[in-house]
Amino acid sequence: MINTKNPPRDTLIPGAIFVVIYAAWAFLVSSSSQFIHSFDNAVISMVCNTNPANVAFAKTFTNLGNTSVITIETIILFIILIVFKQYAYAFFTAGVMICANGYNWIIKHAVQRHRPLAHHLVYADGYSFPSGHSVGSAALFGVLIILTILLVRSKFWKTLLIIIWALFPLMIGYTRIFVHVHYPSDVFGGWIEGITFVLLGYSFLYHFYIEPKMMDRKRK
Repeated sequence: MINTKNPPRDTLIPGAIFVVIYAAWAFLVSSSSQFIHSFDNAVISMVCNTNPANVAFAKTFTNLGNTSVITIETIILFIILIVFKQYAYAFFTAGVMICANGYNWIIKHAVQRHRPLAHHLVYADGYSFPSGHSVGSAALFGVLIILTILLVRSKFWKTLLIIIWALFPLMIGYTRIFVHVHYPSDVFGGWIEGITFVLLGYSFLYHFYIEPKMMDRKRK
């Protein structure tokens, strides 16, 4: 059931704003801006340490953002939505994830930023910007936030789930910096990219599914 009383409004304008922010950020990274260099050094100095417990946590938790894990989680979510006949939401989920990860591959090969030279605590290959873990987790858990707002009626559970979903990409991004496989600017760029596709994807869903449904119910 759609939350027809108060669904999120069209997110095209916020999505467009995020497109501009992401384009500016990608330009700063690709041009090796001094601002990006200072930003990376400042965040790394705050985040990274050699505490064994923190290292163990980061090396384990970072796996939740692996492409294979995110793909499996997306497929499971897609199947669940199909089983419950939420077809529009299922294709919204698939569309956002396919577009976000596909675009991420293009940008990685366009910018061709090399990973940090520091010793990597986990295996990582390919280019550094943007962080694929950050893109995938921001997109997937952003989708889950949208679905929670639309489908969960209890205010308590809705609030709790939104907080949990929001924490996952933040923690995954943190671990990518901690294990030295990404610069903070890679992670921040990944978050922006993932959120951008969620906002644009929801705008499409709103105009072509939610708004028409709401209009039909008002007529009845």
